[in-house]
Formats: sequence, structure tokens, C-alpha cells
Amino acid sequence: MDVTLIGTGSPVPIPERGGTSLVIDIADETVLIDCGPKTVYGLMDAGIDMGNIETLFFTHHHMDHNASFFHFAFTSWTEGGRESLTVYGPDGTDSLVDALYDIYGEDIEYRKDIYPTDGISTIDCEHVADGFSRQMDGWDVTALPVEHSIETYAYRFEEHESNSSVVFSGDTRKIQSLSEFAVDADVLVQDCNTAPVDENRVPNPDDHFVWPQHAEGERGLDRSTLTANHCDATDAGEIARDAGAETLVLTHIMPYRDLDAMQRNAESVFDGDVIVAEDGLELTL
Repeated sequence: MDVTLIGTGSPVPIPERGGTSLVIDIADETVLIDCGPKTVYGLMDAGIDMGNIETLFFTHHHMDHNASFFHFAFTSWTEGGRESLTVYGPDGTDSLVDALYDIYGEDIEYRKDIYPTDGISTIDCEHVADGFSRQMDGWDVTALPVEHSIETYAYRFEEHESNSSVVFSGDTRKIQSLSEFAVDADVLVQDCNTAPVDENRVPNPDDHFVWPQHAEGERGLDRSTLTANHCDATDAGEIARDAGAETLVLTHIMPYRDLDAMQRNAESVFDGDVIVAEDGLELTL
């Protein structure tokens, strides 16, 4: 099983990080989880054939996790040659797919004279709710409701032949059920949204665009809102420790954050491998 972090950023756009998106190559299938801003470009940069992606899971429907869905649906069909797509996700997933046809119906009709229609006309939706699980061809997936500002799910992927497992937390505050869900996972990809600013990572505003409110760190922000809906690095490390995970990958990273401090804080409570994600990070299990 291989994992590629396509987008590792947050709702705040910065050039070096796209919105949340990752790919898992499992039992000869390529599976996409979330489809945040820049996903199509991230797939191209990673050399992933998006035409092979016929399964997509959404953790939840915030902009930084789904904003590139229309772009992906079109590009993987027209340029990638994708022939089918099944989209799994919580309430709102069917509305997202329906909106593709509502908004781009005429565009699709225009392109039907150029491309086979199966790749765009046969998008299926599967509803994810508490207790969701599926047995696929050579792999299994299960979902866990987590605690965020809207309905959100973590996913666990298990490959039969290699007996390897990957868990993606989605966006969530620290909850014990997530450690239980991720028990003995080879890789836990974990939301880590709160961290101090590293002034050395703030670009010179004369040379690059800077979000001044985020360059100032958490001053003026309601920290209680962040901690109610996201984890920090210590939270993430404790979840991985309690799960007995082998490797912890920190993602969903805000601009200009102190990545070294994030790693140290996670390592202070977790003895396994800790990786602070960058777009394009590849892991082989």
C-alpha cells in the first residue's frame, strides 16, 4: 500500500500547500480521499494518473476538502479517460454531485461529442454514516464519526494481502474513539491545525503575498474555536500513542507555522515516527 499526501494545507490558501487531499494505492486500486483546492494540479505533480481514480471518499463538506471536485470530475473524465466514479461521503455528497449536472449540464452536453459519456454520466453516490463499512476487492474501509464543526468522518483502509492499514482522521478535536479506531495502524494521517507561528517562515511582504492576520499567529483568534474543532501536535501524538500506531503524519497545516515545534511536541508524547507533511509526500507501507 502506498500513500501520497496531495494537499496538506488549511482553508487559508498559500502557494506551497493545497487543500486537503490524499491518495491511497491499495490492492491495485487508486483511491482519493477529499478533493480540496489544487487537487488536480497536485495529482499531476505527483505523477498520479487521475483517470485511474474511480473511488472518492469525502470526510466532510468544508471548502478546503471538496472545492476541486468539479475540476477533478471533469479532468479525470476528459483528459484521464476515467470511465466510472463512485463518491462516498456524509450528507451533502449527493447534492454536490447533483450540482455538477445542474451547473455544468450544457458543458457536459458539449463535450459528449468528443468524449465517451460513461465517465461523467455514471457518477454514483454512497452515503456514509455511523457504522459504515465496505468490503472491496482486496481491501476494506470503515468510517468513524469524529467531532468537528459539521458531520465529519475518519476512515480506516486495510489491505488484505499486505495486512497493512492507514487511518485518516479527517478534521477533529481529540477524542478517545479515534485512538481506538486507529489501533495498530501502520500510518495515522492526523489533523494538526493549531501551532505557533515561525517568524522565519513568514515571507517578505515586499516579495510575496502574506496573510498578515495569520503571520501574527493566534493573536486575535478565538483559540477555543480552534481547539473545539481541531487537534494540535500534542493531541495528535497522544492519539497515535494510545492507538499504538507506527507512523504519525501531521497535516491540515496553517500558514507560517513552526513545523519543528510541531514535530517536537508530537514526539514528546509519541515514540513512533513523526512526519510533518508536505504536499507530494509519499509513503510506502
